[in-house]
Amino acid sequence: MDLRADGLVQVSTWAAGDQFPRPVGDPVELVWPLPDEDLADLRWYLEQYLRLPTAVYEERGARVAARLAGWGEQVFAAVFATAAAREAYASARARGGGVEIALMSKSAEQLGRPWELMSAPGRGVPVALDGVAVSRTLQSTGMAEVFDFPGSRLRVLMVISRPQGAADVGYQMIARPLLRRLEAVRGSVELVVLRPPTLERLQEALAEAREAGEPFQVVHFDGHGVFGQAPVAGSAGGWGAVMYDAPGPRGMLAFEKPGGGSDLVEAGRVAQVLAGARVPVVVLNACQSAQVGSQVEAAVATRLLAEGCASVVAMAYSVYAVAAAEFMTAFYERLFAGDRVTDAVTAGRRQLRLNDRRPSMKGMLPLADWMVPVLYTRGEARFPHLRTTRKAGEAVGDILTRIREQTEAGPQPGPGLDLEAVGDFVGRDGAFYTLDVAARLQHVVVVHGPGGTGKTELAKAFGRWWRDTGGVDQAGWVIWHSFEPGVASFGLDGVINAIGERVFDAQFKLFDAEQRQAAVEEVLRGYRLLLIWDNFESVREMPDPGRATPPLPQGEQDRMRDFLTRVSSGGKSAVVITSRTPETWLGPGMRRIELGGLQGEDATAYAEQVLAPYPSARPHRQTAAFADLMQWLDGHPLSMRLTLPHLETTGAQRLLDGLQGATALPAGGDSGDRRTSLSASVAYSFRHLSDEDQQALTVLSLFHGVADADVLGTFSTSTQAPERFRGRSNQEWAELLQRAAGLGLLAPLGAGMFRLHPALPAHLAAHWRTHTPGSHDDERAAATVALVSAHAVFGGWLETQISSGDAQFAIALIGYQQRMMGAMLGHALRQSQWDEAQQILQPLNTFWNVRGLAEEARSWSSRVRIAVESPDGTPPGLSTDAGELWMFTTGSQATRDLVAGRLDLAESTYRTVLRGLEQQPAGSSRLHYMSITYHQLGNITQDRGRLDEAEAWYRKSLAIKEELTNRAGSASTYHQLGIVAQRRGRLDEAEDWYRKSLGISEDLGDRPGMASTYHQLGMVAQNRGRWDEAENWYRKSLAITEDVGDRPSMAITYHQLGRINEERGSWDGAEDWYRQSLAIKEEVGNRPGMAITYHQLGRIGEERGRWDEAEDWYRKSLGISEDLGDRPSMASTYHQLGRVAQERGRPEEAGGLYLRSLAIEEDLGNRLGMATSYAQLGLYTDAMGDSAQALTWVVRCVSLFDEIPHPGSGTGPKHLRHLTAQLGIEAVEHAWRTVTGDPLPPAVREFALTEPDPEPE
Repeated sequence: MDLRADGLVQVSTWAAGDQFPRPVGDPVELVWPLPDEDLADLRWYLEQYLRLPTAVYEERGARVAARLAGWGEQVFAAVFATAAAREAYASARARGGGVEIALMSKSAEQLGRPWELMSAPGRGVPVALDGVAVSRTLQSTGMAEVFDFPGSRLRVLMVISRPQGAADVGYQMIARPLLRRLEAVRGSVELVVLRPPTLERLQEALAEAREAGEPFQVVHFDGHGVFGQAPVAGSAGGWGAVMYDAPGPRGMLAFEKPGGGSDLVEAGRVAQVLAGARVPVVVLNACQSAQVGSQVEAAVATRLLAEGCASVVAMAYSVYAVAAAEFMTAFYERLFAGDRVTDAVTAGRRQLRLNDRRPSMKGMLPLADWMVPVLYTRGEARFPHLRTTRKAGEAVGDILTRIREQTEAGPQPGPGLDLEAVGDFVGRDGAFYTLDVAARLQHVVVVHGPGGTGKTELAKAFGRWWRDTGGVDQAGWVIWHSFEPGVASFGLDGVINAIGERVFDAQFKLFDAEQRQAAVEEVLRGYRLLLIWDNFESVREMPDPGRATPPLPQGEQDRMRDFLTRVSSGGKSAVVITSRTPETWLGPGMRRIELGGLQGEDATAYAEQVLAPYPSARPHRQTAAFADLMQWLDGHPLSMRLTLPHLETTGAQRLLDGLQGATALPAGGDSGDRRTSLSASVAYSFRHLSDEDQQALTVLSLFHGVADADVLGTFSTSTQAPERFRGRSNQEWAELLQRAAGLGLLAPLGAGMFRLHPALPAHLAAHWRTHTPGSHDDERAAATVALVSAHAVFGGWLETQISSGDAQFAIALIGYQQRMMGAMLGHALRQSQWDEAQQILQPLNTFWNVRGLAEEARSWSSRVRIAVESPDGTPPGLSTDAGELWMFTTGSQATRDLVAGRLDLAESTYRTVLRGLEQQPAGSSRLHYMSITYHQLGNITQDRGRLDEAEAWYRKSLAIKEELTNRAGSASTYHQLGIVAQRRGRLDEAEDWYRKSLGISEDLGDRPGMASTYHQLGMVAQNRGRWDEAENWYRKSLAITEDVGDRPSMAITYHQLGRINEERGSWDGAEDWYRQSLAIKEEVGNRPGMAITYHQLGRIGEERGRWDEAEDWYRKSLGISEDLGDRPSMASTYHQLGRVAQERGRPEEAGGLYLRSLAIEEDLGNRLGMATSYAQLGLYTDAMGDSAQALTWVVRCVSLFDEIPHPGSGTGPKHLRHLTAQLGIEAVEHAWRTVTGDPLPPAVREFALTEPDPEPE
C-alpha cells in the first residue's frame, strides 16, 4: 500500500518470486474514514477506560469496543477502495500462503494511523488476527533485502529504565515472565540486562559485545517513551511534563542518569548509538513510543528505522504491563523458533487476543489491546541459525540411581542448586528494584526483617536474576554461603575458601590463608561476582542459643567487618546479606533494606499459590473471617505457607483465634527447624531475651498487629495490671520493644510503634500459660481490663490531636493501630466499660469518616447499640455513661446517613435524640448535645433546600455554643451559615461567615476545619469568576486533606478543581479531576457526591457536543437525586437536560424541563438557581421567537441582584443589552415595572443602553 503524499493510495501485489510489485489499477483517493472524535475515543478506550470502568464510562467502553469492527471495515474499504483492489486481496488470501499488508509512506503521520484495525467485510475478525501480517515502512528508507543474521543463539540486551525508582512501574513486570519462558531454551538465548540503564552504558555494552564477536541482535527498551519538547537544560529531569504533544515535538526515551533520576534522550541520539552497533531489531516497550507527528524524527520508532534498524516493534498507545508481558513472551518464543520478526509480531497479537483480561478497579476485565503493538520495518529480519535446544529427559534408571546416591550420601548442593526456590517466587518488584540498584552502587546490602518474611527467598531470586541476566561475569559466580548453625562453617576463612574453590583452580588450595584472602579480594575488585550470605544474624547478634556452633570470636568478627568494608568501598562485586537484625555492628557504610510482608496483590497471589493444592479450603475462603485472617497474617510468607493449608480442615476463625493466642493452633504442619516452623522460628529469637524481658513481653499476646510503647507505659501505671507488668515507664517499654525488634520478633514503625510477627502472640500466650498455670486466666483478664483503660487514655489524646493538634499524625497512628483499638473497643463493650468505649470510639469514628469506611462505621454503630440498648431497642438514660455513648454513636451514624443522602433516616434519628434530650434535666452536657443536634437538623434542612429553616436551626445551635464558649462548635456553625448565605447568592455575607470560622480554626490549630473553610472560600471566589483565586483556595484545602488522608474531602476538592478547569475551557483537565473525584466517591459509596460529579461529566459531554453521552450522565445523576429526594440537584439536572433537549431539536421537552427546574428553585428560594433558570428561559423563548416573553425572563434574572452584571446572573445581563437594542428601552422599563413593581434603576438603564456584545449563547 503506497500511501502517497498527494492523498492517493496505490495498491500493489508482490507475489513470492516476483522481482517487483505489480500495481493493481490506478491510484485512488485515500479518504481516511475515522474522524478525530473516533480516534480520541479509541485512544481513551485503550489508555483510560480501565482506570475507571464504571457508570457511563463502562457503557462508553462497551460502545467503543463494539464499534471496533465497524471502524475496521471502514478502514479496509478506504484502502481497498476499488473492486480490483478487493479482488487482489481475495486472490492473495485464496492462494493459501502467508499474506502481508505492507504500508509505505513518506509521511510519518500517515503511518501513525491505526491500520491494524482493518477488517475485511464478512470475515468477522480484523485482518491482523486473521492470518495477515501488517507492517509499515517509511519510503525514504527504501525496501532493503531480507536480513539474515548469523548465530546459533539469540542475544537480547534489555534496558529496564525506572527513573522514578521503586514507585515506578513494577520493576520486572515484563522481564521476569520472559525469563521463566527462556528456561526452556537457556542454551540458545542470552538475555542481558543493561546495568546501569544509561545511554552511555548502552553505547559501551553494544561496543563491547561487537568487539567480543558476540553482538546483540535485539535491544529491548522496557521503560517510558515520551512525545513532546525536550527538557530544558537544568530542569528537574522528570518526564511527566513532556507526555503530551507540543509545538516541535520529538520522540524521546527516558533513560536513567548515572546517579538516579530521568534522562530524556531524543530518538536521534538513541538511533545513532544503535546504528553504530548495527543492532537489527529494536523493541520499544514504552508508552507513546510509536506516536508519530508531522516529521519523521517526531517519534522514536520511525527515527530508529530511518537510521538503519531492520525492524522496530513499538507500542502505538500506552500499554498495560501485563499486556506487554503477554505480547513479548509470545514474540520472543517465535523468534527463538526461527520465525521472521513479522510473524513473531503476528503471534504476539494473537496472544493478546486470546488473553485479553487486564487489571482494573473492578478486577480483571477484557480489553481489545491487540492492536497496540505495531511493526515498522525496512526489510525483514530473520535468525535462521537459531536452535532451540532442550535437555533430554532423564532416563528412569538414572533417576533411581540419583535418588539412591542422594539417600546414601545426602543431597550434594552444587552451583545453582543453592538458589532453587521453595515454590514459585511471588511479587517483590519494589524490593527487587531497590536491591538491584543498591547492590550495583553500594556493593554490600543487608536485607533484614523478622524471621519468615522471605529474606532468603528474595536473595535466592535475586541471585537467579543476576545469574540469568548478565549481572555477574560468569553464571557460576553467584556464590551462596549459609551461616545457619550446624550447616556451614563460620568465619571469614570459610567464606574465602568457598569463593576461591568456585573461582580458581586447584592451585588455590596450596596458598596460605593470607594469600587466599588477597586473591579473593582482588577478584572481587576486578570482576563481577555476587556473594549471598544467608542467616547472618548467627555470626554475632543472635548466636546459636543451643551452642551447637560457638559464636564467632571478636577477632573474627572484626576481620569479617573489615572485609565487607573493603568490598563496599569499591570494585565490581556485591554482597547481599540476609539477617533478622540490621547488623549495625558492620558500620554505616553498608546499605540496609528492611523487608516486611507481601503487600496487596502480592499477598493475594501468594495465598492463591499456597492454597492451589487445597480445593476443599475454598468454602472457608468465602467467609468474613478469612479476610480477618489474611489481615492478621500481614503478608508474612512463612506464616501464610504454614497456616493457610489448615483451611482444608479448619475454619478461618479458629485459625485466627489460634494465632491470637486464644486457643491452640491445629496440630501438624509446624514441625521442623526455624526455617520451616513458625514456633521454632519465633522461639529461636525469643530465647535471646532475658527471663525478665520474656515475662514482660507476654502482654503482647493481647495485642493485634501493632504495639505502642506509650500505651504500654500507661498500662503499667494501672493498679489493675498484673504485678509483672507494673512499674515500667514509656521509655523502658520502648527499650524492651527495641530489643525484641533487634531479634526480629517485632518491626519498628517509628513513633514508639512496633509491628508484631504474626506468630508471636500465640507463642507468647503459650509461654504465659506455661509459666503461670494457676493464675494465667485471672492475670490475662486483669491485663485486658487495664489495656482497655490505657487505650481510652490514648483515644482521648488522639481526639485532642485531631481537633487542635497534629491531625495528620493522629490519623496516621490510628491507621496503624485501628485493629488493636477495635479489639479494645470490643472488650470495653463486653465489660460495660461505657466511658472507655466512647473515648476509644471517638477517634476511630473520625478515622472511619476521613477514610470513607462507611460500612465499618455502620457495623460498629450496630454493635454499640446492641450493647447499650435494652432488648426491645429502648436507649439507655441519656444522663448515664451508656446514654452518652448511645448519643455519640447514633448521632455519628446519622451524620453519615446525612452525607450519604439518607435524609429521612438522619432526620428521624436526630429528632429521636432531641426528644430524649428535652426530657433530661438542665445542665451543660444537655445543652452541648442539643447544640449538636440543632446543627445537624440545620444540615438536613439545608440539603433539602429549605434555607430559612436551616438558618433557624443553625442560629439556635450557635446561641448555645456561644453561651458555652464552645469555640470549635461555633466555628462549625459559622461555616454552615456561610453556606446558607452563599446559596442565597449573598457572597459578601458568606465570606464574612467563613472568615469568622477560619479565624477560630486557625487559632485552635484545627487543620481539618481550616481545610473545609479554605474549600468554601474557593467556591466563593469561583462564584465571583475569580478562577485563579479559587484554585489557590482549593489547593490549600487539598494540601491538608491529602496530608490527613481525608478521602471524602479530597474527592470534593478534586471535583471543584474540575469545575475550575471547566470554566477555563480545559475539558480534558476537568474530566481528569472529575475521574479522580468519582473514583473515591464510588468507592466510599457517596451517592450525593456521585450525582454531582455525574452531572458535571454531563456538562463535559455537552461542551464536546456528545449529546448522547451528556444525556446519559445527566440521567444517571438525576436517578440518584430523585432517589435521595435531593431537590437542589434535581433542579440543576432538569435544567441541563433541558439544554440537551433544546440542542437536539426537542423544544417542547426543553421548555418543560426548564420550568420543572425553575419550580424547585423558586420553592427553595435559591437565587443563584433561579437566576440560571430565568436566564436560560430568556434564551429559550427568544430562540422560539417570543422576544417580549424573553425580556420578562431576563428582567426576572437581572432584578434578583443589586449589582449589574452580577456573577450569578449568567447570560442575563448580556441578553438584556441585545433585547434593549431590539425592543427599545421603553419595553425594558415596562417589563421591569411589571416584574418588580419599581421603576428601572439608573445603573440598569445605563448598562442596558451600552453597545451590546456578541449574541449570548
